[in-house]
Amino acid sequence: MNLNLPSDINAFVKSLVSEGRFDSEEAAIIEGVRMLMGREQLKAEIQVGIDQLDNGQHLDEETVFAEVNAEIDKVESTQQGS
Repeated sequence: MNLNLPSDINAFVKSLVSEGRFDSEEAAIIEGVRMLMGREQLKAEIQVGIDQLDNGQHLDEETVFAEVNAEIDKVESTQQGS
């Protein structure tokens, strides 16, 4: 794939490489695409939560805190047993 980047983005990528933040322009672009992928995944996960709320699928705060505390207790007991 060949990319024609706008001059400001091209200059930014080149500066990242020249500052030693990335080994190559390709590495900088790959990191940027990975960040974009992560953002899109997060947006999709948020939409799932919104859809669940819209459908009345939610937990009250007592249930959430009980589940969180149970998970904390499980982790702590595992660490103490080590």
